[in-house]
Amino acid sequence: MTGRGVETPRERVEQRIRVEPDGTVVALSGKVEFGQGIRTAFAQLVADEMGVPIERVRVILGDTDQVPYDRGTFGSRSVAQEGPALRRAAAFARVLRERGAPIEGEVPDDVAVRPSAEWRYAGRPMPRLEAHDIVTGVATYVADVRLPGMAHGAIVRPPVRGAAARGSDDAAARAMPGVVAVVHGDGLVGVVAEREDQARAAADVVEVDWAVPAAAEGQRWDVPMREDPGVDDALANAQRRLEASFALPPISNAPIGPSAAVADVRGDRATIYAGTQRPFGLREEVARAIGLDEARIRVLPQMPSGTYGRNSSNDASVEAAILSKHAGRPVHLQWTRAEEFAFAPTRPEAYLEIAAALDASGHIAAWRYDEHTNVHGRSFDPRWGTEASGRNAIPPYQIPKARVTLHIEPTPVRTASYRSLAAAENVFAIESFMDELAVAAKQEPLAFRLAHVDDPRLRRVLEHVAKRAGWGRDPGERRGLGIAGTIYHGTYVAEVAECAVEPSGRVRLVRVWAAIDPGLTLNPDGVRNQTEGGIQQSASWTLFEEIHHKNGRVLNTGWDTYPIARASDAPESIEVDAIGDPTQPSTGVGEPGAVCISAAMANAVYAATGVRVRQLPMTPERVRGS
Repeated sequence: MTGRGVETPRERVEQRIRVEPDGTVVALSGKVEFGQGIRTAFAQLVADEMGVPIERVRVILGDTDQVPYDRGTFGSRSVAQEGPALRRAAAFARVLRERGAPIEGEVPDDVAVRPSAEWRYAGRPMPRLEAHDIVTGVATYVADVRLPGMAHGAIVRPPVRGAAARGSDDAAARAMPGVVAVVHGDGLVGVVAEREDQARAAADVVEVDWAVPAAAEGQRWDVPMREDPGVDDALANAQRRLEASFALPPISNAPIGPSAAVADVRGDRATIYAGTQRPFGLREEVARAIGLDEARIRVLPQMPSGTYGRNSSNDASVEAAILSKHAGRPVHLQWTRAEEFAFAPTRPEAYLEIAAALDASGHIAAWRYDEHTNVHGRSFDPRWGTEASGRNAIPPYQIPKARVTLHIEPTPVRTASYRSLAAAENVFAIESFMDELAVAAKQEPLAFRLAHVDDPRLRRVLEHVAKRAGWGRDPGERRGLGIAGTIYHGTYVAEVAECAVEPSGRVRLVRVWAAIDPGLTLNPDGVRNQTEGGIQQSASWTLFEEIHHKNGRVLNTGWDTYPIARASDAPESIEVDAIGDPTQPSTGVGEPGAVCISAAMANAVYAATGVRVRQLPMTPERVRGS
C-alpha cells in the first residue's frame, strides 16, 4: 500500500481495483462514507469504466489494511480527489481484463477513459447503495459493533479541559460488581466492566486529585491574506463609506449519536472500529497511545451517526484503545450526550469587521476585512492555516483594492473542524454586508452583486436561483426574500431564502431555492441531498445554536439547553437545481450548501422588517433589538 513519504511515479492499479473469483469488482479508496454518498458515486464511476452492472461493484472505504493511504475525508474533496484516480484505475483494469492479463502494474497517465456518452450510471440520479440498510435498521453504526468477550468502558472526566490526574483512589470502584479493570495511565482515568452501566457506576466513585492548569493566554497570529496598496486612503477619501461587524458564537457538532468506538488490543495487534474521517491519522494516534507499530494496527471505519468534522478528532477511539490495552479484552466505549457537549471540540466563534468604500458610480472602490476567530482544525500554522481558519474570507467579487487579514486568537474552549470550517462564518458576514452596500448604493441586491462578478459560473448560479425563486416579487406581509452566493473549493453555489418574521421577532424559514455547479456531476440526486442537508443544518445553527461557556467549561450539555432545529422548524420546501458544468472537473458538494443560507436568511429578515441581524443565532430578542 502507498504510504506517507513514499515516492511513486504512478499509482498501481491493484491499489485501487481488484476482481474477485466470482467476478465482483472491488474498488478501494481511503475516503470514508458518512452520508455524502461517495460510496454510490464511486460505484457508478467504476461500473461504467469496467463495463459491469453496478450490482457487481463493491466499494471498500477507509480499511487501513486494504486501501491506499489517504489524509482524510474533509473539505468536500472526495469526488474531486478520488474520482479521477478511481476512473483511471478502472479504465486500465478494463484494458488488462480485455487482454487477459493480471490486474496489476502502474496506471499509465494516458489511459483512455470512456467518454461520458457511454456512461450507464454516472451522471444519472441513483439511490444510495446503503440507503435500504439504513432505513430498515440493518446498517451497523459504530455504536452497534459487538465482539466476542467484549467489555464496556467509561472515562472519569476532569472538571475542566486540560486538567491532569495527579493521583486517584479507586478502591471502591474495584470492589463494585462487574469491574474488570480500573485504568490510571496513558493520559486518562477510566473503568472497564462487563456492562456499560457497571462501568459508569464504578467511574462515578473513583476519586481523582486533579491538577487544574492555570489559564493560559495562548498564541495569537495576524496573517495577511490579501494586501493591496492604497486601501486606507481609498476608505478615507470615499464618496460613501460603510462599516459593520458580525458575530457568531461557538457551536457544537451535536451529532445525533454521541461518539463511540470499539477497540480490540491484544498482544501485538490492535483492531479499531471507529467513526472516523481520518483512518490513517487514527492509526497513527493509536500507535502513539498504546506503543504499537502502525503496521500492526487496523482501522475499520464504521458508519457514524453524524459527523460534520467531529470525527476528525478521534477521542473515543484512542480512549477505547487505551482501555482495551489495559483490560486485555475488546472494549466498547460510548460517550454520553453530556460528554459530547462538554468535551468534544466546537466550531470556533468569530467576530468579523468590514469596511468598504463606494465610488460615485456605486461600485466598491475599497474593502477592508478583519476576521477574528480561533483555530479551525487541529492546529494552526501561518503558512497554511488560512486555508481552514480563513476559508472564504476573500470575497468572490471584483474589488480593486482590498486588505483581508486573519486574526487567530486564543480561547479556553476546545475547537476543531466543523462543516465548511470558517467559510460559513465569513460568507455570513460578506454576503450580509453586500446587501448593506447595495442599499447604500441605492441598488437592487442581485444587480449590485452581478455588477461585481466577472466569473461566468458565479453569475450563472446567481441568475439561475433568482429566476427559480421569482426574485423581485412581494412574498407577503412580514415576509422577505434574501440572496447569497459564493465559490467554495471550486463549487459555485447561490441560495435564496424566504423568511417570515413574527411580531415576537421569531424567524421562520419558509422556502429555499438553491443552484449549485460542482462541475461534472456523477449523481445529481446525491448533489441535491447534500445541498438540502447543508441548508437544514445551517438553518439550525442560524436560528438556534450557541455554546455557552465560563472559564473553559461548557455550560449547556443537553438538548434542553442546546436546542437544534426540529422537523417542525424545517422549511416547507427546498428546491435544489444541480446545474453542474460537464466540461469542468468534479468538485465537492458536502459543504457548499451550508455556507450561504445564514446570509440569505439575514437578508430576507431585512427585506421583511428593515432590521439587520448581524449576530447569530437569530433569537427573537436579537431580531427585536437589532
